[in-house]
This record gives sequence, C-alpha cells and structure tokens, in this order.
Amino acid sequence: MAAFWENSRQQTENESSCPSATDLDTEIDVNCCVVETVSPSNDDYTVVDDIDERDEVGRDSDDDYDHDHDNDDDSSTTADADDCDLSHFLVQWAAQFEIPQIALSVLLRFLHRFHPDLPLDSRTVCKTPRNTMTKKLHNGGEYIHFGVKHGVEELVKCGELSNVDHLKLQFNVDGLPLFKSSGMCIWPILCLVLESSSREPFVVGIYCGPSKPTDLPAFLSDFVSECSELVATGISLDDRVFTVELNSFVCDAPARAMMKNVKSHGGYYACDKCTQEGEWCGKVVYPECTAPLRTNIHFNEMTDDEHHLGPTPLSSLPIGMVTGFPLDYMHLVCLGVMRRLLLCWLKGPLAVRLCSRKVEQLKNNLLKMIPFIPREFSRKPRSVGDLLRWKATELRQFLLYTGPVALLDVLPEPLYKNFLLLCVGITLLINPNLCEKYCDYAKGLLITCVENMKVLYGKGMLVYNVHGLVHLADDAQLFGPLDNFSAFPFENKLKSVKRLVRKPSFVLQQIARRLHEKSTISNVPKCNNNGHTFFKKEHFCGPLLPGMECAKQYKVMCLRGSTLTLNVGDDCVAKSDGEPCIVRNILCIDGSSDPILVVENFESVLPFFDYPLRSSSIHIYKVIRPNGVLDVISASDVLCKCVRLPLNDESFAVFALLHTV
Repeated sequence: MAAFWENSRQQTENESSCPSATDLDTEIDVNCCVVETVSPSNDDYTVVDDIDERDEVGRDSDDDYDHDHDNDDDSSTTADADDCDLSHFLVQWAAQFEIPQIALSVLLRFLHRFHPDLPLDSRTVCKTPRNTMTKKLHNGGEYIHFGVKHGVEELVKCGELSNVDHLKLQFNVDGLPLFKSSGMCIWPILCLVLESSSREPFVVGIYCGPSKPTDLPAFLSDFVSECSELVATGISLDDRVFTVELNSFVCDAPARAMMKNVKSHGGYYACDKCTQEGEWCGKVVYPECTAPLRTNIHFNEMTDDEHHLGPTPLSSLPIGMVTGFPLDYMHLVCLGVMRRLLLCWLKGPLAVRLCSRKVEQLKNNLLKMIPFIPREFSRKPRSVGDLLRWKATELRQFLLYTGPVALLDVLPEPLYKNFLLLCVGITLLINPNLCEKYCDYAKGLLITCVENMKVLYGKGMLVYNVHGLVHLADDAQLFGPLDNFSAFPFENKLKSVKRLVRKPSFVLQQIARRLHEKSTISNVPKCNNNGHTFFKKEHFCGPLLPGMECAKQYKVMCLRGSTLTLNVGDDCVAKSDGEPCIVRNILCIDGSSDPILVVENFESVLPFFDYPLRSSSIHIYKVIRPNGVLDVISASDVLCKCVRLPLNDESFAVFALLHTV
C-alpha cells in the first residue's frame, strides 16, 4: 500500500483549488455527499472522498471557487508578506489550541474583508487532504497505516535527531474508548524514538472498530512488514542513513496479552515472565516467587500450551517475545499495587482496614501538603475519598513522596514497614543514579514485600500485578530505570489523539486529517532547554551577602529541567554532598557563567527512616527548622531539586525529586 502521507502531500501539491467558503466542514461536511470508492490496486483499501454538493443545489461552484482562491486573472498569484504571516500564524494557532475547522472558517471569512488574499476555508489554509485511504478488516473495523519512517522523518525535520545515526524504537499498543454511548474504540500503534530529545511518541497506525482487533495478523500486517524492512535496510533520509533497532513493546497487561496472543492476566498461566500455575483464591493468585522463568526460545517454540492461544505475527520480528515486553510500572505498580493497597486500608478486611479516625487523619495529612508540592507535579494531593478517580501520576506521587509522610502514625507499624519496602524498592529502580548499582538489592526488597503481603493481607492479595513486582527488577536490569520503559508518555499521546475526534462518523479520517494538518506546519527545530539555565522575574529585595550588592537578583531560575523559585514548594535543593537547604535568593554576577544561590541550611539533618535502609542513602531526610544563617553555593553545586513536606510545625521530610512531570 502506498504510504498515506505521500498520497496526501502529492494531492496537496497538485490541488490548486479549495472548497467554497459556504462549506464549513469540520471533518467531512454534513452538507456533502460521501462516496466510498474501492482502490483498484487492493480490495482491502477504501478511499473516502469529499464531494461538494453545491452543484446539486443549483449553486455555481466555479464562481465560488474563483472568488475563494484563484483570482489569477485580476491579481498577483502570491499573497502579501503580511497575509502569509497571518495565514501561517492562524494555522499554528488552530493546531496548538485544537480549534475546530468550522470556527476557523468563520474567522477566515471575517478576516478576508481586511486581508483579501487569505483563503476563505480552513481546509485550504490547513492543507487538509481530500481523501483518506483506510484498510477494511473482517470484524467491521478499519485500519490506517502512517508508517514508522514518516514519524522519523518528522523528528529529523524538527532537529531532534541531529547527532544520532542509530535509532532504538519503543512501541505501545493500547485501546481507547471514544464515546460513553457506544462501544466504538480506537487502538493506536505508537512509536517512541528513545534518542529523541522531546521523547514524544508519534502515531504509526490506528485501528477503529466496535471492539478490539480480533484479526491480529490483519491488524499488524503493515506494521510488521515495515518494521522488518526498516531493521534490514535502515531509514534513508536525504544524505543520512539510520540503522534501526526494535527496543521493546510497552503495554498494559490486556494489550500485552493480545499482542503476544497468550492468556490474559486473569488466567492460570498468565504470567509473562515465569511458568507458575496460578491458584484459585476467589480470584487467580500467584503465591510463588521462585518459579522457573520463561525464555524467548521457549516462547517461540510455544512449549507451554497452557500459556499460548496461538502464534503471533510479532514473532517474526527481531525482538524477544519475553524480554522485549517489559512490565510497565505505571499500570503494574501505580494503578495496580498502590491502588490495591489503598483500597485495602480503606475498605479491605478488618485486620488491615483503618478506622474512620485514621482515615480522617490520612486525609488531613494529604491536604496539608498541597502548598508544598513543586510545580513539576501537574496534580496536587487530594482526599482519599476520591481514590477511585486518582490518576496514575497521583498514585506515583503518593508512593514515592507523600505516602511515607501521610501514613506515618496512621498505618500500624508492620503495614507501614511493608509499604516502605515497596517505596524504597521502586525508588531505587526509578533513580537513574542508583538503578544499575542497586538493582539486585531492589529486587530483594520487592520479593520480601510480596512475601510479607501474603502474611499481612492474606493469599488473596497476590494477584497478577502484585506478583509482577517479583520480576520488575529483571526488566530494569535490561532496560535501565523504570521511566525508560514506562507508559506515561504513551498515555499522554493517547489523550491528544482522542481529542482529534469530534464526531462518531469517519473517525480514522478525522484523525488522519488533523495529524496531516499538524505535519504541514513549518517544522521549526524544537529547543530542548533541559541542559540550559534561564532566569525570570528580576527583583531588588535581597537578601544579599557582603560583596554581592551589584549582582542581579531573580525570583525564578530554570536549572537542568527543574524550576527553582523563592516560594514554598519550589525553594528546596540538595547540595553536592546531598544535604538539603532552602533557596533564599538567586543571583547572577556579571562576568560569571555560574549563577549563585543564597541558601539557608537546616539546624538538623537526619534520616527520615531507618528501615529497610537509612533513608539518607537515597536522599530522603528529616530536617528541623532553618538555622537562620545564610550561605552561598554555585548552581553547579546543586545536586537536584527536592520536595519538602511538613511533618509538624518545625520539622519536614525532604525527598530528592525524581520526576519533572
């Protein structure tokens, strides 16, 4: 099949006309006839065209066409520089704020009175393609393939692969319901180039249908054939050649089982990593931690009949069908284990359930932390009464930062210590500086945590997600810190793809056209500021130390991807020796390339906990009030930004910030 993007671009270049201004079409005009014509080259592919109906209702489409776009007989064929700039701005504005095409067309009509060279229709200014090629599948669904090569080409145009010649590709497949009133869903195939600076996935292909793809070979055929070709020949773009490596598939448990064509997470032989047979305990549980491990060879030979449902098209790709499908901690740990633990403490068996007074204390502890949460977190803590609505980022925040503080003196000691095993184990696997060195130690902590859960919560606690903790460190040993193979960036992309759909008909056509419109915006190289320092909000309020009176003072500094300010929540950093301090002023001295921070140290810096290790070894401290003495450090001596959470009126718990999302 010819690539969708090549067809769209060729058509955009060849078309010199545009629809009339009376056509206020968002995706496919409700006033237009929609005709499906089958491509003669392949009966599986369908082209959906927009056919203007104005001739049928007695309007002169040629007059409208001439008035709208093609005044070549009476005026210049090129627009004013101002109109060109305005047109370009409108396209970027509409794409950035997801303005509906019907609204953009109304705006263009109004602006046309003052800028006659502007098009009257949004489809002209956005270069919307007029037909979209889709592939019909047997279950009534459709599939459209954009291609891995096209996504890489867009990254190259944006300057994200300037010093790279080897690409490691990470893929994600997940289902997404479109509407509450129907079962219509989409299953995008997303790709993330690990070497890209933005680490933003792009769309490779999308399936849309009334249910998940039931014909796996038909769904994956275009994807598998392209990936096989790219691995064999590489990607040639202009004078550059990229070699390609398939790194991993990052999916949640249902999607992973579908792609591998194996038993789902509720089955007796569902574990992707070991051959353990589950036990029935009101649900299937996995009580063992030392079962024999699966291997790529055994998977390809399909030696475990109880695990496999049949062959998978992905087995032809050069990637391990066991090792190449790591467990995603967003679904496994955050949405799985952490949520299950909270539900047990709130609504579980009496032996582990918190009384109403403790629940109220936990709620108050969380709400008290709201002013202290750094701006790097998109969500602030909220009440456990809304637990079922918590997002994965909120559960991660609770596990790594707010939970150890909020649960102190709330959970019974055995439950709290077991929670600390989980917290420390995941912290070690997430931290890029600690993961490789302490991976085996983290694995031991997580195995101990799972074994203790069996005693504390009962065998029924050891479901698929909890059992997965046993194998999580093995994946970290292969791929590095957990955020290297996390579904968080893919979930963000899925949300943006879903927002492209505005009506239930012609879903794939809507998505394809919106993506094409965004791709036609001039590809300005994206600036990655993670390694640079910026200053904002100059002030003159101090404090200053002697000899620094001529320094420029600022309230905000962006340092290595984190934002430091003089306000509570963003004013705590760790020095090069690991000890935390509070930033009181940000100085920039002429002639010096290294900014200066005026800081205030704490009277006492202690480990926050001693089990299962001294928390100071992973940069978690208990600090007692600032000592009132100012000191100066250079920005290069800042180890990391910290999260400072209140314990009482005089003491705080300080955590090294591991995330900037």
